[in-house]
Amino acid sequence: MTNLPTTQASRNGAGARHPSRTSTTSAAFGLGRASLAAAAVLVCATQLAGCFPVLAGAMGTGVAMATDRRPTATQTVDRGLQLEAESTINSRYNGQARVSVTVFNRKVLLTGEASNDTVKQQIEQYVRGLQNARVVINELEVVNSPGFMTQSQDAYLTSKVKTLLMTADGVPSNSIKITTEKSVVYLLGVVTTAEGDRATDVARNASGVTKVVKAFDYVNDAERVRLDAASTSQNPSFEGSVGTPAPVQSVPGVGGPIDASATAGATTAPVAAPATSPVALPPGRNLP
Repeated sequence: MTNLPTTQASRNGAGARHPSRTSTTSAAFGLGRASLAAAAVLVCATQLAGCFPVLAGAMGTGVAMATDRRPTATQTVDRGLQLEAESTINSRYNGQARVSVTVFNRKVLLTGEASNDTVKQQIEQYVRGLQNARVVINELEVVNSPGFMTQSQDAYLTSKVKTLLMTADGVPSNSIKITTEKSVVYLLGVVTTAEGDRATDVARNASGVTKVVKAFDYVNDAERVRLDAASTSQNPSFEGSVGTPAPVQSVPGVGGPIDASATAGATTAPVAAPATSPVALPPGRNLP
């Protein structure tokens, strides 16, 4: 760092041909640097409120390289299953329902609104009939007039919880999928009991979250080690902002260890060694 000369040093320093000019220049330089620093602080302060979604997106790009405990084939099946269900439901029940479909490890979560209980059950039956749907969790709310409500707050909460999980110690964030409906956060993924509890605790303490619903597939520590053996990435440790802890709910009948009998005969099980290409899977069924 360059030390700026004082007025006295400028006046008495050797070789100072124009002492007044030197002092003036030094003062101007110091003032200019202070002004730039103040401007930078002002910009940061005015932009801070809108930085969180950008941070979440930037961090998400890096975390995409982390391990996903689903094999490649299952990831492909999940994406295809989600696209197929969303497309059919939106076209078949246009005006009668507003449905968000979330799929992880061939477990299908339905959130949103349906105009009546009949429509709700019809949508569930349709999804259960899809070839690769292993489990269906129907969280649709029955309302008289399903509306396309603004999803900005839910999207913000999803990004917020995702960022907190990505930076929390002991949470395999890339093996957890998050969706939010009316400030209720749903967690799906392949985790150990300890990892699931840690992720739930992080999510329920995020400000703005009213409730957390767990729909995990659990594996033991030996299976976790096997699934993570090929991973070269590790999530950093960071504690994010918290609010009032939200209540936690587990979806009845869909938690617990993955049952191999539920996918008997499948070429690729829900959690197995990575496959090099998508493969056909038999009709799904509920876990006991």
